[in-house]
Amino acid sequence: MMTLTLEDIDRLAAAGGHRRFFRKTAGGALQLVNRNGRCVFLRGSECAVYDDRPEGCRLYPLILDRDLDRAVKDDFCPHAGEFEFGPDDEERLRRSVATEDEETETRKQYRR
Repeated sequence: MMTLTLEDIDRLAAAGGHRRFFRKTAGGALQLVNRNGRCVFLRGSECAVYDDRPEGCRLYPLILDRDLDRAVKDDFCPHAGEFEFGPDDEERLRRSVATEDEETETRKQYRR
């Protein structure tokens, strides 16, 4: 599940007029749509929106393990060993996750 910020959505919508590429979860998070288990923007083996892809995609396979409160490489990614990340990448990830959390919380408050 690739979560999105409003900035991610605005950038993708403006770049190619994309529509219906995200959904709101029951918990209020915004999430990239998958079709048949694949990202809606995946064309063959390539990303159709690579230059405008969400921040989470830019940083993947770096993910935030909330239980350990640290950034880790996603074991699900078969190419995780090919990537190197530094402190700046972890900070970018933390900022992105914090923004997603804040936006989700705001949406929850408006539903009440």
